Amino acid sequence: MWQFKRLGYVGGLFISMMVITACGGGGGNNAPSLSTGSSSSVSSSVSMSSSSSSSATSSSSTSSVSSSSSSSSSSVVALKSLVTTLGFPIGVAVGGPGDSDNLFTNTMMQTVVNTHFNSLVAGNIMKMSYLEPTQGNFTFNDADALYNYAHANGMVLHGHTLIWHADYQVPGYIKSFSGTPTEFNTALMNHVTQVATYFAGKVVSWDVVNEAIDDNNPAGWRQSVFYVKSGNSNVFIENAFNAAHAADPGAKLFYNDYNIEWSAPKLGMVLSMIDDFKNRNIPIDGIGFQMHVSLNFPSVSTIQASLQAVADKGLMVRISELDVAVNSDNTLTALDANTASLQKQRYKDIVNAYLTAVPKAQRAGITVWGLTDDKSWLNTSTHTDWPLLFNADFSTKPAFDGVAEALAAGM
Repeated sequence: MWQFKRLGYVGGLFISMMVITACGGGGGNNAPSLSTGSSSSVSSSVSMSSSSSSSATSSSSTSSVSSSSSSSSSSVVALKSLVTTLGFPIGVAVGGPGDSDNLFTNTMMQTVVNTHFNSLVAGNIMKMSYLEPTQGNFTFNDADALYNYAHANGMVLHGHTLIWHADYQVPGYIKSFSGTPTEFNTALMNHVTQVATYFAGKVVSWDVVNEAIDDNNPAGWRQSVFYVKSGNSNVFIENAFNAAHAADPGAKLFYNDYNIEWSAPKLGMVLSMIDDFKNRNIPIDGIGFQMHVSLNFPSVSTIQASLQAVADKGLMVRISELDVAVNSDNTLTALDANTASLQKQRYKDIVNAYLTAVPKAQRAGITVWGLTDDKSWLNTSTHTDWPLLFNADFSTKPAFDGVAEALAAGM
């Protein structure tokens, strides 16, 4: 399902882009550890495939750098084999029914996902309107299927997300709620409690609240439906963390947001929230840096310093929605070899920054926001980009090698 998501990017990236988003659950009693290490039959040495130096393909809305090496080939290292000693899972966001990147119906996608990743995040199917479309009526079938898939393939599942402001995923009963702030809080916390209880022991972690800080006014809270109906208050955030922890004490709880890797005011609000929560014993385990970045912005030193600032607070740190846009000015018609090489280095630098800034015990994982370029949320009817690790044909890109090289160096 394609929707608009407001990003507030700078440095040439357009402000409103199309977005796909999803998530899952079902069965099992014991929550798996955030630190996962899956053995792999593929080679443990990084392969510099022909995709690293290939020339650009002919122009196409979904064309990318050509590669003769499939991402599931035995000559390509499995990313999950490179994180076994690094203390964190490597993940990917996937779609479900209704999404163009439906994991359940694409066997090639399944092969690549199973080969390289040991963590899954749903793009859409664990969001509020999918799990509780009408008040008190919960639908878990699609999310159950994703949990079952992850469980059967030795992967952990990260829950995304209990509360998010985007209009398409806010149920009608929330938008039209006309009761008091106290009554609204009861209804909202019932959603958090019921969902977290249902998935207890099935997910290792949750994005409890997503994007609650106003990007246009980073010194203040987003005036979302949740904020307004809570009595023009951000109290719903702490209430959600308390409710999620009570429902599933074993799950790690995260606040997730974009631009905090470079926006000092926005990161400052996150750091202040951390201090406030810690002072009042409100449970929060970590922060998710979405990390939707471009080739040249923000600087890697700024990224590293921001990650370090959260790590210094003693919290866990996730890179939760990583992609690297290469066509911010909308001038490319295909991904040329030089741009692909720059993207490779950019991915490598970001992973290196994460490994440098975040102590092993505080690494909650890196998740790439999508599998293949052609399914990226950055693509619209008027804009094409190539921000991910795999071409449309599921072959690896130089960007893949950049991640693999950084992980291998950090072992």
